[in-house]
Amino acid sequence: MNKDESSTDRIAHWLHRAGLNEPAAFLLDAAGPLLPFGAQVAFLLNPLFGRAKDSLNDLAQVLEDPSQVSLLVENLRSEGKR
Repeated sequence: MNKDESSTDRIAHWLHRAGLNEPAAFLLDAAGPLLPFGAQVAFLLNPLFGRAKDSLNDLAQVLEDPSQVSLLVENLRSEGKR
């Protein structure tokens, strides 16, 4: 991945490659009020994962910000149309 890419772009590309872009977009929309809790869980799990540490940190930071979550959902849905 390109270092200049935003966290939301990196997460969207990863989910798209895994074939999870539509389910993830649906889950992010449905879990709206619980997303800050999910961010805290990601922060707690961060030290347990060596190589995935940066990815979990990126995900946690995105989940904390509702505007970033909206951007991620938008990216996930547009990835599915490509």
